[in-house]
Amino acid sequence: MNKRLLSLFRFVFAASLAVPCQAQRSRSPRPLAGDASWAHDGKHIVYQGKWHDVASWEEVEAIPEESKTLTRGRRNSTAAFREAISEARGERVSARALARSRGRSTLPRKLEAKTGARTSSDGTVSAAVVDGVLWYWKKDGKAKKLAAGLAGVRHFTMAPDGAALYFIKDQNLQLVNAVSGKSMQLTNDGGENIFNGELDWVYQEEVYGRGKFKAAWFGPRGKRLVFMRIDENGVDSFRVVDHMPNQLGIETLKYPKSGRTNPRVQLRVADVENGDVTNVDLSKYAKEDEILIVRVGWTPKGDDIVFMVQNREQTWLDLNFADPKTGKSRTIIHENCEDGWVNRLPMPRWLEDKSFIWESDRTGYRHFYRYDRQGKLLATISRGEWNAGRIITLDEEHGWMGFSGTTYDYALGQNAYYATLDGRVRHQVTRGRGNHTVSFNKAGTHVLDSFNNLENPGEQWLRTIEGVAVRRIYARKPPKGASFATWKQIKARDGETLDITYTLPEDFDENMAYPVWISTYSGPNAPSVRDSYRRPARGRWYIQLQVNVRSASRRGMKFTKKCYMQFGVQELMDIEDAIDWLCAKPWADVSRVGISGRSYGGFMTAFAMTHSKKFKCGIAVSGVYDWELYDTIYTERYMKKPQNNREGYAASSCIKAAKNLEGELLIVHGTMDDNVHMQNAIQFIHALQQAGKQNFTFMLYPKSRHGVRSGHLRTLRQNFMKEHL
Repeated sequence: MNKRLLSLFRFVFAASLAVPCQAQRSRSPRPLAGDASWAHDGKHIVYQGKWHDVASWEEVEAIPEESKTLTRGRRNSTAAFREAISEARGERVSARALARSRGRSTLPRKLEAKTGARTSSDGTVSAAVVDGVLWYWKKDGKAKKLAAGLAGVRHFTMAPDGAALYFIKDQNLQLVNAVSGKSMQLTNDGGENIFNGELDWVYQEEVYGRGKFKAAWFGPRGKRLVFMRIDENGVDSFRVVDHMPNQLGIETLKYPKSGRTNPRVQLRVADVENGDVTNVDLSKYAKEDEILIVRVGWTPKGDDIVFMVQNREQTWLDLNFADPKTGKSRTIIHENCEDGWVNRLPMPRWLEDKSFIWESDRTGYRHFYRYDRQGKLLATISRGEWNAGRIITLDEEHGWMGFSGTTYDYALGQNAYYATLDGRVRHQVTRGRGNHTVSFNKAGTHVLDSFNNLENPGEQWLRTIEGVAVRRIYARKPPKGASFATWKQIKARDGETLDITYTLPEDFDENMAYPVWISTYSGPNAPSVRDSYRRPARGRWYIQLQVNVRSASRRGMKFTKKCYMQFGVQELMDIEDAIDWLCAKPWADVSRVGISGRSYGGFMTAFAMTHSKKFKCGIAVSGVYDWELYDTIYTERYMKKPQNNREGYAASSCIKAAKNLEGELLIVHGTMDDNVHMQNAIQFIHALQQAGKQNFTFMLYPKSRHGVRSGHLRTLRQNFMKEHL
């Protein structure tokens, strides 16, 4: 297999197996290897190293591109910076000493092996902490020492203009004004329960992104620094145990479980010149709101802080602006949902006229809206019973944008759309099944459209902005004799449409009856079925079934919120309906159906086998078996606090239903899972034992966290399926 095709296969196969641990926004797939692209002039097409005319496809002479002086300048600056530090220190500094450690941890306040060098946006200023000393350098100058005693600092960051730096030393936020050389400690109350400029575990995991703990942001002009302060006093501690050392390794972190005390948060802003700190005004929010701050940033010129606030149960969201000089804030947009939750929305996309593009699920579907700085709605850019995705390109000068999205009857892939910023014109650019990745030419008249789907390994077309096909650039052929997943839309018991796929065994014989295996996740807005090409599997002896339950269908908030306040209930009915549809075929054995999943999928596996009699066996990995054992921010978004939804929590519990376990269940957990604690598996197993159940097996993986990655597990899974299916 050639390298280009191997790269393609690796990408699409990996994408098909990727399972999110929480709801995430859909994104268009990356371009396929070997795609044509627009030349740097924005008019011609480059394909296989040659330039082509758009209209005739005739080969034309390439136009030389101007050198990328900034990139080369940054590279030269890095080398010059290292030489300058070496000269100032009187000893050689290696390139490795200025490289940043790329290790990522899910535990807060984890020491950083190497902070690495930082460079200003124009490449003329650099800084680094080397052996505990902060060195600062301007182009063509000498390196100077700004501070010492900084070994072990965290989140070392430079302002865009290079005039200031901040870092966390011990538990407090420090700022260095590089112009004056003044070093300022912005906070002095940091400790076990107070986080300044960095996130605790739950904000990292459920709001800002796994492994992302930084919680301070320079303004675009570097004059001010806005940062979060998180107070964890009263938040329960949880201990994660490493059983391998002789005396055990103990990790203690604050982990707020649903219904328990949540962290309190404030927003503060510091003046870079003098270090004065001002509180952002949050007085409009009542104590009982128990607010979350879920986004923080700046307007393009830094004249306002931009931040989003939600209540604890996330039934509303405010987009706020605050004056960085006074801290006075005002609400620009208020989003709310009476029968569900409000997702954490993306930051505004700013336009030159100071208006901005805003995304909202207010109609039950994600769409784009245009607002002015005072919160007045100027235009509804997209609308309809389908979901808009991400902005691909935006041409403010000519008043249009291109973006990805689903269609009203097809949510498995991504198409592309064109719309004017005044909301008057919108139309679909791409056509047909699959995940379309497009790029627009400079004039906005044509697109290059690359796509693939379950049976198609990839094509690329040149189209007009109206969607008219101009020419097919290439089409890849699938392997000979390959067997692909079959996509069907079926009706659930209530008449709702469900997307499913099934893949037959390699040597399928319609006169035989085969077992059925379902691999699922089924968490909110996290589909299992995608219309993307994947390499045909070899040696499969069972029928692989996948179903997008309605709450994980990516069809819009209207469907996602069907899981609201009772996890598992609607999801299981949809899975059962898919089984009934498939097993009506003579070659699908209804008496041999198995299910597996990880994280939310582990929960769904255990829930299915304690609430249904359709499953002969299942493998539950890292599952939440009672939602009172999981964290506040994720759980309460969908389930409310337990105090406000006792019936829903009871209905969603595998532990409470342990006595009803049917079939043979394999329970798998990592002993050091800091996300879904092993406590879930222990309590579930205890309930099974108390109920006298013998039809389960438990496998622990020492030192494993939430993602159990083990060849042993792969073999265990295969053997379990062959034995019990």
